[in-house]
Amino acid sequence: MSALRSRTRQGRRSPGAAPSSGLLGATAVVSVAFLGANALAYVFTVVAARQLAPAAYGELAALLSVLLVGSVPAAGLQTAAALHLGGRPGDERTMARLHASSAFLAVGVCALGLVLVPVLVAALHLPAASAAVWLAALLLPHTLVQGYQGMLQGSGRYRQLALVTLVLGAGKLVGGVAGLLLGGTTSAALAGMAAAAVVAAVIGWLAVGRPGLGRGTRAPVTAALRAAGALLGFTVLLNLDVLLARHHLPAAVTGEYAVAAIVTKVAFWLPQGVGVVLLPRLADAAGRRRALPAALAAVGGLGAVLTLGTALMGERALPLIGGAAYGGTLGSATWVFAALGTLLALAQLLLFSGIAAADRLATVAVWSAAGLEAVVVALLATTDRLTLLSLATTSVLTAAALVATGLVRSRRDRAVPVLAPEGVVPAPTA
Repeated sequence: MSALRSRTRQGRRSPGAAPSSGLLGATAVVSVAFLGANALAYVFTVVAARQLAPAAYGELAALLSVLLVGSVPAAGLQTAAALHLGGRPGDERTMARLHASSAFLAVGVCALGLVLVPVLVAALHLPAASAAVWLAALLLPHTLVQGYQGMLQGSGRYRQLALVTLVLGAGKLVGGVAGLLLGGTTSAALAGMAAAAVVAAVIGWLAVGRPGLGRGTRAPVTAALRAAGALLGFTVLLNLDVLLARHHLPAAVTGEYAVAAIVTKVAFWLPQGVGVVLLPRLADAAGRRRALPAALAAVGGLGAVLTLGTALMGERALPLIGGAAYGGTLGSATWVFAALGTLLALAQLLLFSGIAAADRLATVAVWSAAGLEAVVVALLATTDRLTLLSLATTSVLTAAALVATGLVRSRRDRAVPVLAPEGVVPAPTA
């Protein structure tokens, strides 16, 4: 009987479960990879700013912002693939179906980008259509790579995931810089990045086991688009305060807010490995019940340390990042931005949990938070009470409200009786 109970307990273990040391190692590897990829993207912007004339750099920066939005369906695809696998190695048929879904979505996003080329040329005042065409071309391999990342993430192959992530980040840097040096234009830079993304896509395909193309893509693509709706809202919220500062505040002080927002991004990106490792474990209610509280505690604890450290640095924080020209307006209040990044990281974890639970209110909550923040900031601007600090405080309160509503929804989800996963024998009762 004891042997039977031992086998049963093993059967009930969450798919993809691993010892805590293994989880910590995976989290560290993924965190380093994602931080490295973001650091490489930052290096590219610095190099591009030095290589291009201001007007050309403005063109490139605008198109990279469009790339961020165009990558949201790919992020939804990655999320859907990770949840679909749920920490279990996929069989050949499952991987082929996810591969076909990635290819279908990649072609669709690229085609939409090509259709919108005239709109981008007119809206962004581009001197030629070639840059927008290369941007659309870049979206195809870029979407494929994120599909492969989701397959690696969902099957728990975090070292391969880290490798593909770094290959894409380093490739875009090398390809983009090569384009700048050889062609000296925005189009050349995007062409180089597209070529590098093709290489990363091939490596990603090899990393997931060279899957073929299977049938039955409707469900994965639908799940990806649903996730993309929520993730698009979160992307808007993540960048909204900087855009509102640029729109409502004098240009002389918005630069200081943009530098302070780097603290927000650091606090947000530093614990990203937790969410990546956690996501497959959210695929069922039992996994959410076990993993989410610990993940929230880990992210909150790390954010608290960062916020406290920023507070202790006081007025020295902003000059350390941007130079002596910054910090005169915010003074010692930079810690507010670290708190904002922490709250956004917590909100992202809860959003992942809502997507996994098919909670449509999660999407509504994110878009509502973005709308509420925009309305409050507009009211403050109308009444001449909008400052850098009041804008940051509004963002903090909005993020805190989003976290609070996410916690309420997660408690409701945890109250639902857990059904045993298919193929798992429930443990006998005493």
